[in-house]
This record gives sequence, C-alpha cells and structure tokens, in this order.
Amino acid sequence: MVRTLNILFILAVVIGAATVYDMKLAATKSAEKVADLQRQIDEERNAIRHLKAEWSLLNKPDRLQGLVERYNDYLQLEALDVKQIVAPKDLPARPVMLEPIGGSNQMGGYAGSSASIR
Repeated sequence: MVRTLNILFILAVVIGAATVYDMKLAATKSAEKVADLQRQIDEERNAIRHLKAEWSLLNKPDRLQGLVERYNDYLQLEALDVKQIVAPKDLPARPVMLEPIGGSNQMGGYAGSSASIR
C-alpha cells in the first residue's frame, strides 16, 4: 500500500513538473510574440514618421510654386477665383441608388433617368 502511494506521489510530481514546464514554455513563446509585435509597431511608427516627413517636404509651397511655373504650359492652371469656394450647405445632395418596387434594376442618380430634381 505504501509503495503504491509513493508511486502515485512520484507520478503526481512528474506530471506537475511537466505541467509547470509547459506553462513556462507557453509564457516564453507569448513573451517572444509580444516582443515581435512591439518591434513591428515600432517599425510602423518609424515608417509613418518617414512618410509624414516626406509628405511635408513634397508639399512645401515654394516647391509646388516651382513645379507650377515649370509645367504651367502643360497644365494650363489658373488662379483660384473666390466664387469657386462654397459652403457645405451650398453643395448639391449626394445621389442615392434606389431599387424600384417590383424590379431588379437600380435607378440611377436621384431615382430617375432625368437630370432634374423634383
């Protein structure tokens, strides 16, 4: 009886040690995954910083003015007129695609083929 009990205790200790080792291994893998994700996040942040710096460099007004002057014959750009700027309330409504009752075709534009709004 004592011998059987000792074997059961030894078996329980071995199973416990294997379980603890498996948990340690899983924790190590999780820590490595977290470190890898942190490294990827840092790389993405550096890439974003680089792209923002490049964007600000490309959008410098003096650089854009030089490009406009260089390619003005090809682009034929004109100065912005004050009447071209409107408030959002002055913009037309966005067209809605509606499905007609009893049909499978969608109506274009403002639920009709005519250009006028009723």
